[in-house]
Amino acid sequence: MESPVNSNLISLPAEVICRIISHVPVECHPSVSLTCRYMRECSHVDRLWLQRCRDEYNVDDYRSWKGVSSYYQLYSKILYRYGPLLGVWLRRMGCYGGLISIKIRDGQIFGEEYVVNPDERSADKINVVCRPVFAITTTENEDCIVECHTLLSESHRANIDMKIFKNGLVDKFKLNCDAKYRHIPLENNDLQFLFDSLYRLWAQGELGANYTNDTFVNEVIGIKFWTYLSWSHGFTFTRLPPINHSNVDTNISKNHLRSGYYAGTYGVHGLEIIRILYKEQTLNGTKITGDPNVPAGKITFKAFLSNPILIANPEHGPFLLTDDLLPSINGIPRHALAIYHGSGQIAFEGYRLPRFINGKFIVFNQDTCGFIWLGAVISFTLFKRFDEGFLNV
Repeated sequence: MESPVNSNLISLPAEVICRIISHVPVECHPSVSLTCRYMRECSHVDRLWLQRCRDEYNVDDYRSWKGVSSYYQLYSKILYRYGPLLGVWLRRMGCYGGLISIKIRDGQIFGEEYVVNPDERSADKINVVCRPVFAITTTENEDCIVECHTLLSESHRANIDMKIFKNGLVDKFKLNCDAKYRHIPLENNDLQFLFDSLYRLWAQGELGANYTNDTFVNEVIGIKFWTYLSWSHGFTFTRLPPINHSNVDTNISKNHLRSGYYAGTYGVHGLEIIRILYKEQTLNGTKITGDPNVPAGKITFKAFLSNPILIANPEHGPFLLTDDLLPSINGIPRHALAIYHGSGQIAFEGYRLPRFINGKFIVFNQDTCGFIWLGAVISFTLFKRFDEGFLNV
């Protein structure tokens, strides 16, 4: 009589076991490893973890990470814990906000803020300036550490509080600094000189070619600089969903902007970043960086696409903006593709008594638009789309 065939799972070849384990959710791997020695060995085969590193985080070389000797270590100690942070975020810092990109580069996870300023060589371009916020790195003894970066001191330890949901996503986290005193400038001559030098660099980064020694402008920009420098009770970050460029009706998209990130000047507050998205027949511009009047995270204007004032005939191209269509304001291009009724938000300092007033939204081309606030004082902001390639993670 023939002996019965062994149908236990552990009787299968290691290659088959590894293929099965590759389909097991990563949260269940500890349970698989505890089954028996054979299953533990199979679950630690490095090519399994190489595939996960590639598929989930586009990482295929662990050697650039200090103290890491396998893809299993890289995934279990670093990527599983901090990988869900990768993406684009809105930093909460009082009213000012900030556009943050978290990505993997050179064996570290970097959090970087992106600031825009005018290109002094071309009025049609926007400069993107990078400022480090934090880094997650490893040491030779395999420890994973978080470092906070400031303008006035060297990097120092920090920690990150976050909650990972069952789908592996994180929609909010907080960066807590372990050395808060490093964020507050001390009062001595050497640091005052450094403070003044850093302020000039900051102001030039904020205003670009428009940098000036005007007292009022310096006061406004200086308040923002001091807020950033002395912010010592942790930064909170909220995830910004990916932008879908295909969410515009193709029948009307020729006269509409591409969704994305735009920069426009808000008076003495300088250039601010907004995010333009379509929601059915409404175009919303939301502030990513803000000011004491209308803070980051708030809608700055809406355009009602179902209520056009004038749309260009595709056969004739852009039309001339005559004075009966728009008031004569310096800085407005004189040819456009479309004009829509809209509403723009205004408020007193401290976001007091916010309200929407009538306005007009103008599309100049797929990367340039403008909004006119038709209040007691007519104001206009020209918005230009800037390249999102730097945000790719």
